[in-house]
Amino acid sequence: MVGKLWVVVVLLGGLVSGVILSDLATMPNQGRPRFFQGVPYFNPDPTIRLHVVFTTVEVALLLSLVVIYLKVYAETKANFALGLVIVLGALLLQTVFSYPLVLGLEGPVLFVQGRLPTISDILTISAYTVFLYLSLE
Repeated sequence: MVGKLWVVVVLLGGLVSGVILSDLATMPNQGRPRFFQGVPYFNPDPTIRLHVVFTTVEVALLLSLVVIYLKVYAETKANFALGLVIVLGALLLQTVFSYPLVLGLEGPVLFVQGRLPTISDILTISAYTVFLYLSLE
């Protein structure tokens, strides 16, 4: 039961954080909080906003998976758990470096329009959610 609850908490936390970040990123500079002034203004295109939300959920899921397998490695010293931490850490870095808000710090963000990026995000979130659920059993 705790595993199911933790999965829901991580998904909701990522979703709420993603909505807040996408709102802040598409807000004109004069209305932004001071700590968010350096982040570039994004076109309030629903596709980009949805991608920001989905990518934030992916980051939340990956962070929770890294924490879980770091705990497993600390308890067992199993090489397999260490390997999972390394792979999950690499996936987390790849997700962060492709995060629209991080890419926006380098210049204009070019984003592919259409259904494929959204489908890709949904499939990735589904896979990480299943992996998190199974890791908590």
